[in-house]
Amino acid sequence: MQRRIPTLTVLVTAALAGVVPLGAAPAWAAPTLTVSKTTGLTDGASVTVGGSGFTPNLKQIAVGQCIEEVKGPTDCNLAGGSQFVNADAAGKLPTVTLKLAQKFGTFDCTKRTCVIAAQILPSGGNAGDIAANKASVKLTFGAAAQATTQAAQATTAAAEATALPKTGPGDEPFVVVLAGSALLTVGVGLLVILPARRRRARTAEEM
Repeated sequence: MQRRIPTLTVLVTAALAGVVPLGAAPAWAAPTLTVSKTTGLTDGASVTVGGSGFTPNLKQIAVGQCIEEVKGPTDCNLAGGSQFVNADAAGKLPTVTLKLAQKFGTFDCTKRTCVIAAQILPSGGNAGDIAANKASVKLTFGAAAQATTQAAQATTAAAEATALPKTGPGDEPFVVVLAGSALLTVGVGLLVILPARRRRARTAEEM
């Protein structure tokens, strides 16, 4: 018996060195979402969404279009833009199709940042569970970007038109005025010179 005790102690110590305590959570990868399209979006566009890295077999994960600072259901597009899903044994979410809206509730996604977000409800777990099963991807609606680009182009064109010097045909009125002034000066000179010559001619004849 005395010889077995050291041997047993060595085996138990070696086993514990390679065992993860039962109370410790496994080191899963941070949850991520995959969205089929995130830029150049239009109102009513449909996208597919998938996810991975969630707690295995986690239930009731809300996936939907929301504002970036989402705090509750009212911050999301509930009319076709949100669904509840369950994670599988590998922590993956089933692929779902969402119909996006440029505007929902009091929010306009061309004026503030909107996202596709995934998160469990506050009643679905503690603060740690919620933080560990939260992911989002930003969305960009093309209408706003296009309008901004067009406005910038219009402003640039107007500025260039104002800055261009007036040349060629633009100088014609000024040239006409100068020519008219010159002709007027010549005409006045003739009116003064001709009567003087006539008076001198008459004086010469009388003499």
